[in-house]
Amino acid sequence: MSKHQFLALLEKQIRGLTSESEDRLIAAIFERMERRGSHWKLDASAEEVRESIKAKIDLELKPQKDYSSVSGILRIMTVSLVGILMIAFILVPATDTDFFAQLDERVTNDKQKATITLKDGSKVHLNVSSKLSFPDQFGSDERKVSLEGEAFFEIAHDASRPFVVEVNEVETKVLGTSFNVNAYRDHKVEIAVASGSVGVRENQHIREGTEQYLVLRPRQMAVVDKINHNVSVESINIDHYLAWRSESISFDLLPFDRVVERLEEVYSMEIELEGYKEGDCLVRANYINRSLYHVLYSLKNVVDFEYEPGEGRNMTLYYKGCKF
Repeated sequence: MSKHQFLALLEKQIRGLTSESEDRLIAAIFERMERRGSHWKLDASAEEVRESIKAKIDLELKPQKDYSSVSGILRIMTVSLVGILMIAFILVPATDTDFFAQLDERVTNDKQKATITLKDGSKVHLNVSSKLSFPDQFGSDERKVSLEGEAFFEIAHDASRPFVVEVNEVETKVLGTSFNVNAYRDHKVEIAVASGSVGVRENQHIREGTEQYLVLRPRQMAVVDKINHNVSVESINIDHYLAWRSESISFDLLPFDRVVERLEEVYSMEIELEGYKEGDCLVRANYINRSLYHVLYSLKNVVDFEYEPGEGRNMTLYYKGCKF
């Protein structure tokens, strides 16, 4: 996106004509402006334009003007709009394209997964019911994306541009590594590291004036509690947290209640099992790991049960009996 395109988009937003995706793009650009605000400098010509804008606005605000009419109000709005657009044009360096990178999105439903290769060579494996937002070109100082749901990241190393994943006001920062981010639940974010090292911080800490990252090593996971603003770290079996990426899901004479626990782990769901007696049914089966509903449909061939989706990522499963 060029600077002129951005200014046209900004004018469109002021007139209330932008879409949700365009509003998100504008917000992302202004966020980048805000982060670099301390480095902006106005040259002499820019200062003259700013003073000229101020003089025009002051002229429109003189008492003798009659602003009770619609035309008077529109004149003020027009001058103000011109002022906003001109100031935005001045503040952003002419050669700086980082601000105007177009945002792209990849979204999966509850039955599909996706693998996205970014412009820097990094790969993102997106789980079901997830969304990744990323610019069409990364900035000169960082590579930043935002996530909803769950994804596994394989980051191409670039020492001059850290890779930042923003999810639910939690930032994960790396140079080159692989890690999994699970943010299906609004109140909790899990970051599990497969290789390299990862820095994690909650944006709450930025507002409090602390910008330190908590560093994670391979086979460690950070759990960010969004309610209490706590971060805990634990050692993990990383394969356990990457099970959703496997091609298939297998059960070898596993009790049905353990099968349900396994489904909870693989698909990041909370499943309440009702009516089951311990040891009542053993399951031996192998299914393609497409989606939870695909596996449930196949399981009904060996186990008699019904299920009822709840709110969010919750479900109740009613056990009736074993078919074999």
